[in-house]
Amino acid sequence: MKEWLWDGEMDCGWEDLSQLLKKDCSRFTRTMLETTSFSPISESKDLITSECMDRFESITGVLADIIQDGGDYQYEDLSNDYQNAKKLNSWILLGSLTETTLQMFLAFYLDDYRNTKWQQWENFKVDQVQKPIVEFINNMVNEGTLESKHAKSLKEAIKDTIKEHTKEHPVHKIMFDELVQLFVSLELFEDDELDCLKEIQSNRNGIHSFRSRTIGTWADLQYSVRFFCYLMEWVLNHLPDIPDEAYYYAN
Repeated sequence: MKEWLWDGEMDCGWEDLSQLLKKDCSRFTRTMLETTSFSPISESKDLITSECMDRFESITGVLADIIQDGGDYQYEDLSNDYQNAKKLNSWILLGSLTETTLQMFLAFYLDDYRNTKWQQWENFKVDQVQKPIVEFINNMVNEGTLESKHAKSLKEAIKDTIKEHTKEHPVHKIMFDELVQLFVSLELFEDDELDCLKEIQSNRNGIHSFRSRTIGTWADLQYSVRFFCYLMEWVLNHLPDIPDEAYYYAN
């Protein structure tokens, strides 16, 4: 953790955490919008919009309202389905907000993200690779080694895989687990920060409720929400300062 932002120690109760979450979110959305308005990258402005920020702040407000009573839920030890659903819903909301925050960071530094060529095969000769593979599959069909329906599936899979690794991955479509992998490769976070991100991502997956799975405790959730407040501060701390002359010309 960056200790000047937060030392990683739990430093507030549920009600104070709820208020901190709302306050930090308000500052985050306001500062992101203001700073992005001076960005020379038009696509960043198209991604980080007032509508996006209003939605982000609304979801944060729902999470803040739930955790305000976290002490009661924690004390009662979550012995019934209603309280478990509250906890699960909180993890899902927190996961969505964390994912969006990381996407916003990439959206602001869009050119830098593009330069990473994330999951793209560079210097890949599509026609020189795909054509002989398809011809080989067709030959197997003609020889009776492969059924036509299976050949069709194989060719579609090859086409989709090549497309996935030769086209830019839009920032808003990068999933949480992929975001964590990307930030690991960029070495922007320390190990303890990455552990917190992985904790949120893992518990957010509780949305897939068909199979039984262990979900983090209310204490785990409390700490992760505090980390999310830190994450918003982390993003703001990595934004450039707006020069005074920029305000002058804007007005």
